[in-house]
Amino acid sequence: MVAIREVRAANASLKSSKQSLTAVFTGATSGIGKATVQSFAKHIPQPTAIIVGRSQKAFAPELENLRSINPDGTYVFLEEDISLIKNIDAVSQRIASTLQEKSLKIDLVFLSQGYISFNGRETNADGLDTSVSLRYYGRVRFAQNLLPYTAPEARIVSILAGGQEATIIEDDLALERNYSVGNAMGHPACMLTLSWDAFAAQNSDKAFLHVFPGLTSTGLLGRSATGVLGLVMRWVVEPILKLTASKPEDIGERMFYYATTEEFEKGSWSLDWDGTPKENAVLKGYRERGFKDVVVEHNERVFERAVSR
Repeated sequence: MVAIREVRAANASLKSSKQSLTAVFTGATSGIGKATVQSFAKHIPQPTAIIVGRSQKAFAPELENLRSINPDGTYVFLEEDISLIKNIDAVSQRIASTLQEKSLKIDLVFLSQGYISFNGRETNADGLDTSVSLRYYGRVRFAQNLLPYTAPEARIVSILAGGQEATIIEDDLALERNYSVGNAMGHPACMLTLSWDAFAAQNSDKAFLHVFPGLTSTGLLGRSATGVLGLVMRWVVEPILKLTASKPEDIGERMFYYATTEEFEKGSWSLDWDGTPKENAVLKGYRERGFKDVVVEHNERVFERAVSR
């Protein structure tokens, strides 16, 4: 376990060793993602942050905040709804253009988009459940699209459920028939780590981190639920969480630390909230079976279907 004071000290030391880094952030308009952008701006003297979100107008105050944190940084906001694969492909091209204009390579990618659907499967125009697409398929697609534009030893960090991998429903990988809140969490979490394993096998100089942020008070549960359940989440569950859960700013510091510490320089990593590498029995079994190849083939079929619609 890495104590938060050690995390903060290590991050602060980067000012003397990392003058400039370029990072891409998705899902960073609130919560842990936003806190991670702030940590990046705070600790790198000349950062370049490319932030993808749904509304530039809504994010405008935070852009000003980032400039106040570090006036020497460059902050680019790209407006896009990334719940659909075609939109991810489009904004990936815009990211590539931005990089080429500035002669930059990506050093870090932070993926934290998503929500939890408490209303059953919500099928989108890709034929996928929207919440699973955001938290799984979209993250894999971003990694696939952005890898050609990354620097040597780049790191891609998915903030979701490392160490929480659960049994995959092998005859229903897209959860078309077996959607539930539980299945939509552990099932794609395991598929994500296996996808990261596949990327790492093909990109031996880079690191792919799947991190569980732990219990964090971000308001996500209240925003995800509707009706009576939404009221309970907002007025009962979330206030209790604030008493016991970690603060987003502390977790943002941790996410940035895991992306820059020498410990996780290369390979595929499933990390608990405190930075402890995890391989539970379920994940170990799928790794021993080589099931990542099945997952990769499934991903490609899904992407081909989505872009052809």
